[in-house]
Amino acid sequence: MEIWSKEFAGRPECLVDARKFTYAVLDGCDAAHTVALVADELAGNAIKHTASGGPGGEFVLRLARFGNRCRVRVDDQGGPSTPAVYVADDADEAGRGLTIVSALSANWGVDGDENARSVWADITFDETPAIPKPGGPSAGLPSQMSAKRKVGMTTDDRKR
Repeated sequence: MEIWSKEFAGRPECLVDARKFTYAVLDGCDAAHTVALVADELAGNAIKHTASGGPGGEFVLRLARFGNRCRVRVDDQGGPSTPAVYVADDADEAGRGLTIVSALSANWGVDGDENARSVWADITFDETPAIPKPGGPSAGLPSQMSAKRKVGMTTDDRKR
């Protein structure tokens, strides 16, 4: 088992550093992009919904790797509400973060209370869906051209 942790200021601009930390820890791991997305969602929720996002607030991002599984954990300074999956309406601009975390993780949960809390998610590498990396195709996904060919479409859009 390998464990890494880092403390961050509870400001939205620190989410970039949290993602960079995740990529540095999981360098070369196929699931690094998925783990970074989950870490970003959990840290963003800590900033938005807990005392960690207030003046002088902080959160701690912890990553633990157990063979083919990585646990992402964000420790925050607590808040009045308990994290839960929210069914957002189509018109809602927010409220999908834990739905994303739930979909990408094998398991997730919450420990603690309004004074201090940990929200965690387990990413199992062999269950990790392929997510395209920014700026390039994801390994393991067919390119658009080969995907079209596999379902009988052509790249020639002219009418016949």
